[in-house]
Amino acid sequence: MKKLSIFMLFVLLATACVDNDYDLRNVDADNITIGDETSTFEAPLARVRITMDDINNNDGTRIDRIFEEADIWLPTRLPDEDANGYYADVQRLLHDAAYVDDEVLPELLAQMTTDAAKLDAVATLQQQKYYDSFVELLPGVSRDEFKSAFVTAYTDDPTMRERLGVEVKALATGYLTGLDVNMENLSYRVDRIDISDEVVDMLADNLDPRETANPTNTLHLRGTIDNRLPVTLSISPLFRPTAVTFTSTIEANCATNELPATRLFADDIRTIVRGIDLDIPMVVERYYPDKGFGPDAQEGNPTQVDISLHLVKHGALKFDL
Repeated sequence: MKKLSIFMLFVLLATACVDNDYDLRNVDADNITIGDETSTFEAPLARVRITMDDINNNDGTRIDRIFEEADIWLPTRLPDEDANGYYADVQRLLHDAAYVDDEVLPELLAQMTTDAAKLDAVATLQQQKYYDSFVELLPGVSRDEFKSAFVTAYTDDPTMRERLGVEVKALATGYLTGLDVNMENLSYRVDRIDISDEVVDMLADNLDPRETANPTNTLHLRGTIDNRLPVTLSISPLFRPTAVTFTSTIEANCATNELPATRLFADDIRTIVRGIDLDIPMVVERYYPDKGFGPDAQEGNPTQVDISLHLVKHGALKFDL
């Protein structure tokens, strides 16, 4: 489990109040009430920065390394496209054989006949990693000679192109359908958050109970995610030992992914402040090869996913004199 370095901000009344005019009739002898049931207060809570070294599968392989070979097997023109460009549907790669065999790989083989750079990349990969798979197809060709022989045969001999293509397709299928993109091991320990008991009491003491039919005094966790990765993710953070969790789709290369409003109760906020274990499993949904993992991944900039969390309090705030 990793120790989370977390930047906390909590300036409830000074920076985040939406209401500016308050009815002084709400002040009584026992406590001060700010606002009423229509009031809304917002406060920044936390910024969670997840580095590229954190985003790895259960074998410890970083997500950018997992897709290095996939980039060679995937054609430039993929079956699906959206505003971000062509993308590989990762879950279909893993679970839909027809998608791989009938939609993705025929386009790869076709591109290899017209795109010298793609053919060169595939031939280089075969030479480095899969030479033994082609010994019978290209007998007598040494490893050093393999790349040139493969390119020539695929380019000039239709019969050999078909035979080589069968083996290329089999190897590509094996790799793409076996992508290990299970990102369930992102777990962090968050120590006590430096929020005073008085502030916690203001948030927690007048919240409506869970069973309230139409609650007006509520507290919600909200936030945004800046995702610099070329992958669309589904995340389901769990704030243990509370039951606070949510599921959200995080679009690739998007700085303004909105997290859903997740309701908190008094015991939730008190527990979170005392310290929690934060689990952030990620499911990779889409991969955009032409976007790449960018210079951040190669040049030592560790920040790849930036989660900003804040609290939204609906209803009046109360605190003791």
